[in-house]
Amino acid sequence: MSYLVDYHMHTTFSDGKDTYPAYLEKARKKDLAEIGFTDHITLAPVDWCVKEIDYPVMKENLKNLCADFSEDVQVRFGLEVDYFPNKEKELKEIIAQFPVDYVIGSVHFIGNWNYDTDKSLYGKWSNNELYKMYFELIQQAAKSQLFDVIGHFDLIKKFQCWPESDQTHLYEETLKVLKEADVVMELNTSGIDRPCGEFFPNKQILELAAKIGIPITLGSDAHKPEQVARHFETAIELLKSVGYSKITRFRNRQRGEIII
Repeated sequence: MSYLVDYHMHTTFSDGKDTYPAYLEKARKKDLAEIGFTDHITLAPVDWCVKEIDYPVMKENLKNLCADFSEDVQVRFGLEVDYFPNKEKELKEIIAQFPVDYVIGSVHFIGNWNYDTDKSLYGKWSNNELYKMYFELIQQAAKSQLFDVIGHFDLIKKFQCWPESDQTHLYEETLKVLKEADVVMELNTSGIDRPCGEFFPNKQILELAAKIGIPITLGSDAHKPEQVARHFETAIELLKSVGYSKITRFRNRQRGEIII
């Protein structure tokens, strides 16, 4: 594999199944240049996020790993933070506790509903209504200026929740917000292994994003080491086919570029 990054993975500090060294070893075998650990931070009372009591130990362990430049695979300090409207101040204070290289902003909740794991409320609204609610939250997350990256852009489709009509206008509106906010979009390759069976985002959205020049980065959303860099060859082919020639890398919340 060429010089690539995998900027989205989870360890036992949140809902991942293994520790930093195991992911790092897999990244070496995949010939990655950089990886970023992005354990979940959320204000919701769930069991799949980093507990506040564990913030100091996670911070120290990951900071030390990031500082070890003897490693052939460079490690970046990331977080995946759930966006909640009207909670920007609290989120900013939490993020400030960590020496992050980048922060992924994600929407896993619509109101109090964690649609990403709880299927019980699908059908309460039309899928078009769900898409509108979801993408309005994505827009707010981008506008908040809390995040460097918007994660799994169209995650709402995860359980084959497809809109009843064409939503191109909603995608375009949301991408325009990302562009104006100068936020990077993630190509999250985990979608292939979800019920929806396609990347987050889909090819149509990637084409629209490439057309208006939204920067892109790569993440596998690995929850176990064998998922590191999953489907990256296919992802790179797709990115090139829609017009991307570079992906974004991060250090100290500053961007660089990698030619693909």
